Amino acid sequence: MNKAQLIHRLNRIQGQIEALKRIASSDNADCVKTIELAKAVVNATKKFAQAYVETHLEHCLQDKRPINEIQKELRKVVQSSFTF
Repeated sequence: MNKAQLIHRLNRIQGQIEALKRIASSDNADCVKTIELAKAVVNATKKFAQAYVETHLEHCLQDKRPINEIQKELRKVVQSSFTF
């Protein structure tokens, strides 16, 4: 996935968040629609993160920092991703 496609995904997520903000600040917000939109934001964010990692992982690993430092940071990110 190229940079433009990743930015497009982020713009869509931003639009969903703006809609969520409008709904949440409304006095007559539909609870079910608000929850559905919140779930859509979470799912879209996860899909963006997956696409970003798939696209840029090789580049990140070719960074000039020591490989053990990169591995340590990646482990920390992965662990925190699955902690509830």
